[in-house]
Amino acid sequence: MDDTDSILLEIDRLIRHSRLKEIEFIMSMDATERVHRMRAALGHLDPGAYLLGTGPSTVGIVPLNGHDIVLGRPPTIIETPSREQPDYYAVDTLYFVPREISRTHAKVVRRAGSLGVRHVLIDLHSTCGTFVNETRVDPNGAGVILEHGDIISLGPSQTSTYVYFRAGQSSSQNDIVEETPSVHVWLPRPRQVG
Repeated sequence: MDDTDSILLEIDRLIRHSRLKEIEFIMSMDATERVHRMRAALGHLDPGAYLLGTGPSTVGIVPLNGHDIVLGRPPTIIETPSREQPDYYAVDTLYFVPREISRTHAKVVRRAGSLGVRHVLIDLHSTCGTFVNETRVDPNGAGVILEHGDIISLGPSQTSTYVYFRAGQSSSQNDIVEETPSVHVWLPRPRQVG
């Protein structure tokens, strides 16, 4: 084994160790505490729509504040740079090569109409697909209208995920200022535009 192999083995060990430490941190508090922390953070959001990143490569809050956004990833060392750049990067290149996310993977389009502002998720002919509530978005279709609580996955593994979240509608089901945290799982069927 040469020096490069020993470095690569160390990189592999560090990658595995960091992921296990992350899981250890998450599991060190109970669900009530985790939900409390999220509620406190989301209570600072301005009214509007957001993508809440829930995967290791998508963690963070993406505001959907008036313009269309493209989700994707940066090019790896084995790819040529592209003129098209996503607005938000999800870096799923765990071992320096892409896993499921395409460089320009999906687009969230803002549409204003008689029903108010809606957001539509469009797959940009990604290699591994875009999913809403585990149903693949047709890359040749008009997209899927997003509803509060929809789960978006860039790729089928549900690793690079977002939740579509509408903040600041105090009398609705998504008011985040309730006193007792509760966990609900809701998986509606996606609505195709068309």
